[in-house]
Amino acid sequence: MLAFTKSATQIFLVCILFAIDALAQQPEFNKLFTELESVVGKVETSKYTYEPQLLFEHTSVIKYSYTKTSTKGTTNSYAYELNIADIDPYTVRESTERDLIVVNLKIKNSQDLIKTFQDQEVKSYTEELQIVASNIDNARKIRQIIEKAIPIAEKIMLNKLSLKNYEEMLSWLETNVKDAIYSDESYAQSLQRDAAYAGKVKLSIVETGRSSKQADYSFNLADINVNTVRFDISGSEFGLEFETKRKNNLIKFSQDGLSKPFINDIVIKTNNVEEARDLQTVLTLIIPEAEAQVESSFPVFKTKSDALAAVSAGTKTLAYGDNTYEQSFNADCLAEYAITQISESKSEKKQHVFNWIDINDKVIDYDISGSKMYIELITNKKQKLMKVYDNGELLPYDESFKLYCEDAENARRQQYAIKKSIELCRKSYRPLVPNDGLKAKVNWLTGAVKDVREGGDTYSQSLALVDKGNLEKFKFTKIEIDEKGSKELIYELNFADLNERNIDFDVSGRSISVKLETNFKEKIIKYYKDGEIQNYENEFTIHTNDVEESRNLIRALVDIVTLAKGK
Repeated sequence: MLAFTKSATQIFLVCILFAIDALAQQPEFNKLFTELESVVGKVETSKYTYEPQLLFEHTSVIKYSYTKTSTKGTTNSYAYELNIADIDPYTVRESTERDLIVVNLKIKNSQDLIKTFQDQEVKSYTEELQIVASNIDNARKIRQIIEKAIPIAEKIMLNKLSLKNYEEMLSWLETNVKDAIYSDESYAQSLQRDAAYAGKVKLSIVETGRSSKQADYSFNLADINVNTVRFDISGSEFGLEFETKRKNNLIKFSQDGLSKPFINDIVIKTNNVEEARDLQTVLTLIIPEAEAQVESSFPVFKTKSDALAAVSAGTKTLAYGDNTYEQSFNADCLAEYAITQISESKSEKKQHVFNWIDINDKVIDYDISGSKMYIELITNKKQKLMKVYDNGELLPYDESFKLYCEDAENARRQQYAIKKSIELCRKSYRPLVPNDGLKAKVNWLTGAVKDVREGGDTYSQSLALVDKGNLEKFKFTKIEIDEKGSKELIYELNFADLNERNIDFDVSGRSISVKLETNFKEKIIKYYKDGEIQNYENEFTIHTNDVEESRNLIRALVDIVTLAKGK
């Protein structure tokens, strides 16, 4: 016995009602078609004889055709295939053209949805049609029947496809993306799901005409902009076109087995309007479902180790042309990313060392450059907090780099794992600065200021209280030593005279420091150079060995200044 939840029962009943409504509409439409068929007949004018015929194709699609014979015996045949549901009811009207009365029809929004034939050959698509009538009364009957048939046809089309869920929609697409055949060209088409990733499909199109070529597309339905799914009409060829969201180049494309740059749009060919319409309907329905499928397929990271491990595992070795890019990421909040570019003639290795907490998670997105897909990682406020090595040689600090990805699936999962890594690393970050009061923080600070060596320069540094019994006033001493000699710089001031909002990283080339400024940039710092009193200053810097050392000094100084001000 089947058991339904309340929600499932409601959906089931709605589907049943739609099905019943659709079943009721079709016989009514068929009856009107029979009436129309009975009133469309032979028409004679002074120069031509028109012998029309109506054929019922399926659902609300009909084919109107006629032979046109001149008094000299010349005969041509014309045919028009259209869906009554597409007709704009406000355009159905009679008109007179010399000795001929016609009923004019036009497609909604002036779309070219009427397939035309001449002498059994497909010509093109058009937006309007004229049905010949024997007289004004006959024309009025034709118009009245068509006006009655339009709303019924619209209901038939609305209820034509009863696909209830993502799986049914995807199976429908796999079955109904099929070959399209035209007079001069044919397109062998197939669409298959990629079982490895939710929402991902592979589309193959073999075009045969004067020459033959194969195009293969790999993309995720969740990346398609549902508002761009539209008809594509070119002469006698009809198809369905769609684009990616924001026109991002997220569709992996190859031609005749050769990889090409990523693209942002595709056209699927169809044999007629109805095939394109059904594809449009199903794509419009499945895209939001695919978005939900993709979102639910992402793993739940309970710990930072899980998220960081996912970033590391998702970092892949990639090949672009004759170059191979070996990439690796460690699984730690203190991140180390390495990329080695290998070609026949050389091998170059570049490394970036940084802390995930410094990465701006608000701007992480994937993008394309030619055939390369990447995620650009950028620091907060674009501060140069990444230590960079090129073949082992230290380069100036940097603010960003590109992590290359295999395709959109790899990129979207890396994006997700990276954002989670940043979030969880921030939550778990604990500075080395103690939390138990001003004295403990000052004691820690005086021991944390260290000597620093940068290339051929050395900075011997110390920070101490001017009076051990007074936690408010301090002295910072720095001896700068280089190949030319040395100089001693001494700064004396109160902690409360510093602006805690402007204590920050100061990066210049390969050098990193902590910059301190006075409140309102007042020149009140007592300054000595080689023992001689200099003009008062409003700022100075403390050199550090790396970003983490700077980060802890900044935290200690901000805490101390805030406490010294009694905040």
